[in-house]
Amino acid sequence: MKERLIEFLAYLGMGQTKFEEKVGLSRGFVNKIGEGITGKTLKKINEVYPELNTNWLKTGEGDMIRNNQSVKNVSGEGIVGNNVNGGGINDSSVIGGLMDTIKKKDEQVDRLLSIIEKLSNK
Repeated sequence: MKERLIEFLAYLGMGQTKFEEKVGLSRGFVNKIGEGITGKTLKKINEVYPELNTNWLKTGEGDMIRNNQSVKNVSGEGIVGNNVNGGGINDSSVIGGLMDTIKKKDEQVDRLLSIIEKLSNK
């Protein structure tokens, strides 16, 4: 189950600590999870991430994402949606969303480098 949860976090582009905080789980929960998870914890995860197929999380069966759901990346932007036919993940949406996120991060880095350069020239 731990591997599947980590797979979901990678899919979201989110770290374990951020996930634990967002869901209201103890720090280190992801690293300590075994093959069992309480119904209360599943409910917490489902409330924050309704797109996650909890049956997949528990058993590994079915799709990770429920049909007709979209996934939000760390910044809250939709990056993945199911195809119109419900036939799985639309790869172009994933790539487009990730490229947009990378571009925004690159712009932030450029701004920070500019600020650092100005400060070091003083």
